[in-house]
This record gives sequence, C-alpha cells and structure tokens, in this order.
Amino acid sequence: MKKPKAGNRVKPPHRVSVLSSASAVLLLVAAGQTTATALPTHTTNWQPPTASYAASAPVHTTVTMDDGVKIAVEVVYPTDPSTGARASGPFPVLLTQNPYGAQRSDPTDSGAYFVERGYIYVASAVRGTGDSGGQVDWFGDRQGKDGANLVDWAAHTLSGSNGKVGLDGCSYLGVDQWFTAAAVGKNSALKVITPFCTDSDFYNDLTGNGGIPTPFVAGIAQAEPRGPEDDPATDPQSVTIAQQATGGSRSYNDAYWQSLNVQKLMPRIVGNTIPALTEAGWNDLFPGGNLGAYVAAQNAYHHRPLTDPITSDDPVTGRYQAIVGPWTHGEHVNEEALQAIRLEWFETWLKNAPTGMATTSQPLHLFENGANTWVDSATWPLSSDTRTYYLGNGSLTPGKPVDEGSDTLSWSAATAANTLTYTTAPLTKAALLDGPTDVTLYAKSTTPETELSAELSIVAPDGTVTKQADGILLGSQRAVDTQESWYGDNGTLLKPSHPFTQASQRAVVPGQTTRYDISLLSNFTKIPAGYRIRISINSQPPADFHFPVAPTPQELANLAGGTYTVERSPQAASFVNLPLTAPSSATPSSESWGPSS
Repeated sequence: MKKPKAGNRVKPPHRVSVLSSASAVLLLVAAGQTTATALPTHTTNWQPPTASYAASAPVHTTVTMDDGVKIAVEVVYPTDPSTGARASGPFPVLLTQNPYGAQRSDPTDSGAYFVERGYIYVASAVRGTGDSGGQVDWFGDRQGKDGANLVDWAAHTLSGSNGKVGLDGCSYLGVDQWFTAAAVGKNSALKVITPFCTDSDFYNDLTGNGGIPTPFVAGIAQAEPRGPEDDPATDPQSVTIAQQATGGSRSYNDAYWQSLNVQKLMPRIVGNTIPALTEAGWNDLFPGGNLGAYVAAQNAYHHRPLTDPITSDDPVTGRYQAIVGPWTHGEHVNEEALQAIRLEWFETWLKNAPTGMATTSQPLHLFENGANTWVDSATWPLSSDTRTYYLGNGSLTPGKPVDEGSDTLSWSAATAANTLTYTTAPLTKAALLDGPTDVTLYAKSTTPETELSAELSIVAPDGTVTKQADGILLGSQRAVDTQESWYGDNGTLLKPSHPFTQASQRAVVPGQTTRYDISLLSNFTKIPAGYRIRISINSQPPADFHFPVAPTPQELANLAGGTYTVERSPQAASFVNLPLTAPSSATPSSESWGPSS
C-alpha cells in the first residue's frame, strides 16, 4: 500500500520572484488582459529579458497534416519597434493548439508578451474547429499527431524559426500539450511545454465525479466554432457526449478515458525528454488538478509506479515542476507575473539561459492558504500525518461512538432535502491541511443506488465558514482499488481510489448497512488554533460543489425516492480521515510563484 512520508526541507538554489497583479481569464477563452508590473528580480546574475521587439499582425496560413487534413494557423513575428519590419532572427517558436479557433487573442494578447522578447508565436485551430479541416474529437492521439506535425513544420518550414519549439496555453490549450509531447517521439524539435490550467485524469477530474458523468464535454462543445468539415451530430466528440448522457461505455471510466489519462501518458513524455511546468488553482474547475501530473512525471522519470505519492525517500528532478495557487480557472495566467515564470522556463530550455530554474531540489510550489505564503516542496503530500474523527450527534470526535445513533438523508432529483453537519471542538493548536481527505460513511438505503457527497470546511471563531474540499460517490461504484489508493500513518485511508468501471459496479442492497469511502479533493491550508473543522453530508452535490454532475437516466431511476440512514454507532462508526500535520512541516519559500489572491 502507498504510504506518504514527511518530506525533507531543502532550500531551493534559485527561483525568480514575481509581483502580484490582478485580472481574470475566462474559462473558455484563451485571451487575457495584461496588467503592467515590474519585471522579476533574481538571486543570480541572470535577469529576464525586457521587451525589445514589437509584434507583427497575424499571418494566416494552413499546415497539412499526415492524413491530408489542413490545420489553420496564425503566426506573429517579432518586429523592429521603430520601423515595423520583421526582425532578422532566427527565433525559437512557441505553439498553442486552440479548440476555439485560431483566435487572434492568442498570438496578439497572450503571445505578444513572448514575441516582444524574441519568440515567434503560432496559434493553431484544433482540427474540426475554426478554419481547420477534419472532425473535432475530445483530445486523444489524433490531436497529439497534429501537434507533432505542427512542431515539425514550425521547426523546419516556418520562416524565421531557429528549429526549437515550445508549447504554451491554458485549459484545453494546456492539456493538448501533453498529447503533443507524447506524440513527437525522441530527438524532436519540441524542447519544452507549459501546460497551465490543466488536470491530470479526465474521467476522475472533470468528466466524471464519483462515478457520475458530468456535462463538462457537452459544455465545451457548445463553445467550439465548428470547422468547415465537421458535423457536430456525428463527430467523435459527439459520440462521447451521447454515451455519457445515456449511460453508454463512456459514462464509465472505460478504455477510452484510460487512453486520455495524462498520468498514463507520462512515460512517453518523459521518454521523449520533454520538460514540463504545470499550473492550476486551489479554486480551479478541478482544484489542484495538476498535482497528479506532477506526481506521475516525477515517478516516470525515476521509474516508480506512476500514481504513488512522492515521499521524502524519493528523488525528484527539476525538469518537472508544478505551481498550485489560490486562483480560479485561468485566473492571472496572462498577466505578467505568471507570464514571467513561463518566460523563464522557455528561456531555460529554448535559449539555454543560465537561469538555474531547472536545478531546484524542490520543484513543487504550493500556495499555503490561511498562511498566505508560498511553500516549495519535493514531496506530495508533505507529511503522512493523519487524524481520524468519528461522526457523533452533530459532532466530530477523536473517539469512536459508545451509543447507538444515526441520521437520515432524503434524495430528490431537484436538490438535497437536508444536510447533515458534523463539527469538531475548537483546535487547541494550529494544524496544516495537507493533501486529500477520506470520508467513510456506513449507511442504509431504501433504493438500489445512492448518491452521497461530502464537503470539508473550517469554521472561524466568529462563525465564518470557509470551504476546503469536496467529493461525491455513486453508491454502486463504491469498490476501492487498494493498490491505487493513498494511505497515511498506520494504514489510514486518505485517498480512496475507485475503478468506476462497468465491471466494478455493484448495486446497493436496500436495507443493508454498506460502507462508502468518499474521496475529497486535496487542499493545502493552515488552520489556526481556535478554528473548528466541519464535514457536511448531502444526498446531492451542494450548491458550491466544484463541478456539477449529470446522472444517467438509469442512475436517476435507481436513485428516485431514496432515503439514507447514516450510522454513527459502535458497530458502524462513520468517520473522516484528515491529512493534518504541524504547520512547521511547510517551510515558506523565499520566492513568489504568482499573485496571492
């Protein structure tokens, strides 16, 4: 079983510090509003370049893929600020793959920052979108091959290129980088990627929550401008949407979703020697969604099991780094603070600049909520410390219940009929919430299916409630994969992993006490002394759930009219396992990795 250990604290040899700035980036649009800030400062002699070029107007062209499909691209070149003439170059190329069309917002807004500092910026429209030919799909090997073709073109055909290519982009434009990096093969012109605003495992992160499909793919499809050869009624992406809605194969974590699991791509990416800097937010669509990719990349590089936690005994490499900030999806990405960090990463790998960035021994950069500071680490989680609290009569207590007790929930299609809330006594010492949480419920149901959600919050002395994490579980998908699950001290379950396959599905037996292990998302928060910890249990996702679910017709039929009895008795003691450790486990970074709010 996987058991995280406390991490060593080694001060990184170097990092650029950046200043805060404010703005928001829309979920489905790659454009950003740049806010002027001072340039980063360094603890070494290296300094990031200032803007020395202007950006040309976009040049429109097409690139033919290996199967004959033509992909539309827009190219922006560095120009002489005084004359407007193209700079002589040659320059490295930054490429982004955009499902919302080769929008001018990419090369002239996000890309302008890099063009002004000596890069050619290329925005391509994903096949089946914008002016690109072919049929649109939901990521996959075909989009990876398209990316590999575009990299080859950018390196060897594009005028002004010096033959070195990096990938840039947030959200969909970030995730596609993983597939391209996996497809390029060894000795490619692709030298570096920056998958920002990304998750790690599509099914578990975004397209299925607790074994229940979500409307995520269908929502993205509505925002995509379909290309001249795409038919939204029959394209491959539409197959996924239809199967999720009707309970088909892709409503489960089937072979299709396994093929799109970024963690499983990592051996190919690492084998192709492509370094990666990832970014996500604690308030993202999938909070801390890039942590799984960080873990998988480090493990792939060092030939360990891909999904094992990183412990203090495990070596790490600066080639694979991750940032998790206090942000929503896409927030601050195209402001100068995070642009400067990406620039340093590109300068390191595309221009061989002596930044020292890749030599850090602590390549994981986490914003510690509550303490409002950045922490650098190699391990994830930082500690294996855990605390178990048992559900009582509205309380969470360290000891098991000694008396019989239970609480009742009712399920309805519209909203949860009631909420069960359990709260600890005020903490006598400050604690650090460090990683994922398990909520284990013993419950009886009147129906052959259950839907149980849990939300973790902290409660200030003045009564202010701040959500930390949430999770949900479809009762028929309660099977636990002990090899993939994470455990803390003394074998305490912290991150239950469920297969969510058709084969693992088992109907709930009405009237029988059944165990449900609900996995709550990771967070990293200092909880002051005097605060209380609260767990809220629902039969539906709460209103502020990180992403909504859309049960299939069969699931809805099996859920209808359900009443759940949550046990809190000596024989069936429901509990929560919290990854709580001493705040001293986290050593504040001497550098900033982005805005603090």
